[in-house]
Amino acid sequence: MSLSRRNFINKSFAIGSLFPLISMNYSKISKYNSQKNLDTLVDENYWNSITKLYHQNKDFINLESGYFSPSPEIVKNYWIDFVNEINESPSYYMRTSQNELREKVRTDLAKYSGVSNEEICLTRNTTESMNIIIQGIKLQKGEEILRTNLEYPNMIQALDMREKRFGTKVQIVDVPIHPESQQQIVDLIINAISAKTKVLLVSHMVFLNGQVFPVKEICRKAKERGIETIVDGAHSFSHVDMDISDIGCDYYASSLHKWLGAPLGNGLLYVKKDKINRLWPLFGDTDNAEDNIMKLEHFGTRPCSNQNGIIAAIDFNLKIGKQKKSDRLKQLQSRWTSILKEEKNIIINTPLGKGQSYGIANVGVKGMTPPELSDKLFNKYKIFTVPINGSRGIYGIRVSPNLYSTIEDIDKFIDAMLKIAA
Repeated sequence: MSLSRRNFINKSFAIGSLFPLISMNYSKISKYNSQKNLDTLVDENYWNSITKLYHQNKDFINLESGYFSPSPEIVKNYWIDFVNEINESPSYYMRTSQNELREKVRTDLAKYSGVSNEEICLTRNTTESMNIIIQGIKLQKGEEILRTNLEYPNMIQALDMREKRFGTKVQIVDVPIHPESQQQIVDLIINAISAKTKVLLVSHMVFLNGQVFPVKEICRKAKERGIETIVDGAHSFSHVDMDISDIGCDYYASSLHKWLGAPLGNGLLYVKKDKINRLWPLFGDTDNAEDNIMKLEHFGTRPCSNQNGIIAAIDFNLKIGKQKKSDRLKQLQSRWTSILKEEKNIIINTPLGKGQSYGIANVGVKGMTPPELSDKLFNKYKIFTVPINGSRGIYGIRVSPNLYSTIEDIDKFIDAMLKIAA
């Protein structure tokens, strides 16, 4: 890496230079972060300036950021600059600068997550991180894993494969999408633990409908019983205002190209320091010590430009503020759910109470299949969503706006849904 480029990177991350549009509103950030009332939190001029930091397809309104979210232009440009740098000097970069930048990514990500960099592993996505845990955790014959009925298909398949390969039995506890309370979820899961249960796997935010599980209390109760906890944080990381360290889990996985807005193909794996020796690496590694997190990151050659983009994505989110971002996502969701939940032909498939959901929610229209609804929204109103057609008994479309979404986008969605459901 050239000296001029190093200077460019250092200067880029000075406050006020990387994000000129955000900097113009920096005094507003301080002002609003001190206010508790969500109604007074929002200044649409400010949020519209954030929207302008993204380059979007103008042919439709994107309300499906749950698969992955676009990076802001400043993050994309930082990442693309590394694509060019590495492409021009491939082996030279990989042999002289790769490790240095990767450790900066790891350090920044650990700090952002509220954990030690000795507990963070860089992966490509949640599925890879979860497979490292599920396939690698050391269990004895007869010991079982407990999961909920609302887990992601890839994780269910990973558990099924473990059962076929090692004979590890997987038990399932049913959790309702409209619980009486968060405590009901805790009770259902903890009461499903048996003498054979050694590991509990639970989503922080359910991919189907955005439902948030009370993972902190679940992990606390499980720990009291000597149960190890795996949390699937694919949709909660940089979405719910909570550090990984706050949760109290033993293992946590997420995709950074979702709510953090990092380049596509980035994930993280957190393993509590004293649990690292409980995992076999997914890829062979005999050089690192049993308690060294790096034994789990032996992937071979990787797209470093993509990983380096995590640095800029973290900086972007810090400029916004974790709580401020989380509140904004909930505000966008509440704007449409508060209106549509009152319509007799509309079904909300997500609990809407405080702490029960944030930016994602699922909605259906009576007498219309989810694919029909999503097609109608796109073909007639140019609004893109994803249908959930009966998975775990949920029929509706998943709606997941993000920081690039405007109040105008949400209002157009409300108007379209009211017309369709009339």
